[in-house]
Amino acid sequence: MPNRLTVTLIISGIFLLITNQTFAQNFVLPDGEYMDTVSTQNEKCPKIYGYFYSVGGKYPENSASLLKKVQTFLQEKNENYLNSGYITFRFMVDCEGKLLRKIHVLQTDEKYSPCHFNKNLVNELFTFLKTLNEWKIAKSKEGDTYSYKAFLTFKIKNGKVINIIP
Repeated sequence: MPNRLTVTLIISGIFLLITNQTFAQNFVLPDGEYMDTVSTQNEKCPKIYGYFYSVGGKYPENSASLLKKVQTFLQEKNENYLNSGYITFRFMVDCEGKLLRKIHVLQTDEKYSPCHFNKNLVNELFTFLKTLNEWKIAKSKEGDTYSYKAFLTFKIKNGKVINIIP
């Protein structure tokens, strides 16, 4: 006879498969909130990194185009959210242009005070972020590739994404 935990996990798994919901592993630590915290390091990449502004690491698609994509993505989910403010995902892009795990999530209201948005909205934006797969590969003057820190901020007004920064 399976124990109660096993039954709960099986039922939860079936629910997730049926509803097609995506949930990221989420931890709140003293230095912030993180999603998808299975930390991996691409062994091909050197242990040094830069910042997006020093490598021109802004996503190659313009913000207006990304905004249309995320709005369409969220409309397909047909959820209604209420809050206003900003949800920022800070992450590493490895030396091959791939998004790495352990993504820092920052949530603020319109006055930049810490707050928490509906977890489903944060998860959906996180799922959208993971669909972006054209990140620039950072190269040194010598042609060596390396990882860099980047971010993407979603400006939310009354539960709707109205802007993407940068």
